[in-house]
Amino acid sequence: YMHQPLGFRDPHHPDYVCRLRKSLYGLKQAPRAWYQHFADFVSTIGFQHSTSDHSLFIYRRGSDMAYILLYIDEIILITSSHDLRKSIMTLLASEFAMKDLGPLSCFLGIAVTRHAGGLFLSQRTYASDIITRVGMASCKPSATPVDTKQKLSTSALYRSLAG
Repeated sequence: YMHQPLGFRDPHHPDYVCRLRKSLYGLKQAPRAWYQHFADFVSTIGFQHSTSDHSLFIYRRGSDMAYILLYIDEIILITSSHDLRKSIMTLLASEFAMKDLGPLSCFLGIAVTRHAGGLFLSQRTYASDIITRVGMASCKPSATPVDTKQKLSTSALYRSLAG
């Protein structure tokens, strides 16, 4: 339920509320509804949930393989062929408003670089941001950046930096 939107409020019943028939962006159940809609759609085109991770969907037909990784509204699509990729992208675009950002270069703050032997994943930017946040950007690097015998002044800061 929600309050009547401005401009639609019934002057005779200002305390009435609206009953929602579908999920609305911003409601606490919206992420679950979005996930369920996405999962239902990709299952109709042949994807199945991974047994180890429900945000990973797997497609196998003969020699064709595809993987979709979903994180909130970010999607990574990996396919065994360019034609399969185009086909799946067309199907996804028919159901969802989306855009193709091209080859994967960054996902969740992790830089992705393709090499002949596979992919290289790096969190260099994240590490640089942490160093800048604590005012150590101008420090010279060393094998052990802190005195191991020195007591830390605030353990909360250290724990937040260490993850």
